[in-house]
Amino acid sequence: MQAKEAIIAITGQITGLLDQFTPYDYRKPLDEYDGSSIGQHFRHILEFFQCLQQGISDGQVDYAARKRNLLYEDNPALAAEAFYSFCREIEAYSDTLPLSVCAEFGTEIRPVYESTVGRELLFIYDHAIHHLAIIKIGLNCQFPHISAGKNLGVSPSTVKSRQSAS
Repeated sequence: MQAKEAIIAITGQITGLLDQFTPYDYRKPLDEYDGSSIGQHFRHILEFFQCLQQGISDGQVDYAARKRNLLYEDNPALAAEAFYSFCREIEAYSDTLPLSVCAEFGTEIRPVYESTVGRELLFIYDHAIHHLAIIKIGLNCQFPHISAGKNLGVSPSTVKSRQSAS
């Protein structure tokens, strides 16, 4: 599987979950997240996708420049449409296209590193898996009626390792 296919697959998992949420449950503050909502985690994943999308247009990605659009954390249908939109556009991206990535380490200086679209697709994929693992905690604790696969939020290397061990 290539990076674009992996992004499309994980977006399918994400939108499959989003389709099961009511807006009320999606934006409900959860104790497990210190009052944050599942919607905030989905918005956060989406904004990394959007930062990459903008960075491809600009030639430089800045993941710290997220718009933090509250509509995406309040409305699961709107978030799902934004994920679909990203997937429709990634086919046009060349994995080898060079990009610069502006880093944020909490200091005045923001170094810039060289990367490629393919490497950044890998980054947002791994980032999404990490947040899906957090989302899965909220699902298990608060929303057992929402169907998520057992491998939601699990790295493909871990899935493979578990399969070979059994």
